[in-house]
Amino acid sequence: MPAYEEKTLPLVSICIPTYNGSNHIKETLDSAINQSYKNIEIIITDDHSSDDTLTICESYAEEDSRIKVHKNEKNLGLVGNWCASLERASSKWVKFLFQDDLLQENCVERMIKCAIEHSVDFVICNREYFFEEGFNPKIKRYYSEKLPKTENIFNEERVYTPKETSKLISNHIFNNCIGEPPTFLFNKEKYSRSDFPDNYFQLIDYIFILNKILVHNFVFISDKLVKFRVHTSSESMKNSKVNTENTKEFHKFLYIQYYEKIQICYEILNNPIFSEVKKHIPEKHITVIKNLYAGSSYKRHGFDKVFQFYKKSDLSSFILDKFSSSYTYLSYKVYKTIYKKVRKKYKI
Repeated sequence: MPAYEEKTLPLVSICIPTYNGSNHIKETLDSAINQSYKNIEIIITDDHSSDDTLTICESYAEEDSRIKVHKNEKNLGLVGNWCASLERASSKWVKFLFQDDLLQENCVERMIKCAIEHSVDFVICNREYFFEEGFNPKIKRYYSEKLPKTENIFNEERVYTPKETSKLISNHIFNNCIGEPPTFLFNKEKYSRSDFPDNYFQLIDYIFILNKILVHNFVFISDKLVKFRVHTSSESMKNSKVNTENTKEFHKFLYIQYYEKIQICYEILNNPIFSEVKKHIPEKHITVIKNLYAGSSYKRHGFDKVFQFYKKSDLSSFILDKFSSSYTYLSYKVYKTIYKKVRKKYKI
């Protein structure tokens, strides 16, 4: 990049929240410090790691003055650590990078130039998944075949308005059709803590991005500028394991795997941010989708235990209609058959 451009283009804060990430953090940091865009700071916020993560980060900081390492006074948890890293960013332009993911060398340069050229506060790039050796082939197929490909939804590099975005994502909204926070460059002045609502865990990153692009214009870059690592020790893989013997862990599993998706159904009907999306999804379809998620949880994990979980939830009156309160395996099988077209349309 020419020297004059380095002086005129703004500082970008690359925020790396860490917790026990020693296996991959060196590779992640290398991808950050080797960006073609040099006007960056790298904010590392460690959440009391018990491995060598902090030591590794501090050794990098000794060699590169752009790296600033912070250790939280107490463990803040996943989202709390994300927010702490944002608060420490000195620039209004923020780029998340998670401890096991990688940036292509031109990632920040492409994204910040795109934001400036199009006068937008949000830019999303495409991402590539890569897997650790010996990874479960079934889960690989899920990422390669079932997850919607963002470049097929937003197929031009240009400005997308909230109204247009709502229409384009409506058939895909029940799966993460956008990407994870590392695919996002955004203006911190447009961020608030409420963008990370406390009633989401697994889908919190997806909801964060939806909260922005359903309200603000953004630009999509089809180039795969971020590499998202999928491995067995990642938070999403841990959340996919079920322990039915421990009630607390079992309820957390149900919340993440089913309840959060049912919450999206509720958001579409009741949250003003989703008002444009609601115009493109008939209310009957939302009811069907909600019942399909509830029915699937009953089938896989037993009606009695799961019903009690839903009954005690904040959305019990929304979830427990005639179908989901009087479930039988046969009724669920018939329901799936009747609404096969709805399942196919929304990839449920």
